[in-house]
Amino acid sequence: MTLESPAPPMRWTSIVPVWAATAIAAVLVGVFASAHEYLGWLGVVMAGSILVTMAVQLGTQDKRGFVMRMGASIVGSFVLLALATGVLALLHL
Repeated sequence: MTLESPAPPMRWTSIVPVWAATAIAAVLVGVFASAHEYLGWLGVVMAGSILVTMAVQLGTQDKRGFVMRMGASIVGSFVLLALATGVLALLHL
């Protein structure tokens, strides 16, 4: 009988950079896009963050915890963009 190793610890070094890139992109959208284009550009930022997440997580070459790391990166990016949408909506009422 073989024992499986416990779940690997979360690799924050492969998650936080995606969040940082998403936050920077959201700020750039707020600065450079017009008010009626925010939602479209924030959707593009979300799509880009998913692609960056896939690239970073596949680049780690560690299959253990892959789904957890992908989920944490994507959910974190989604929350950041939801907050950015709220802030941009309040700024342009």
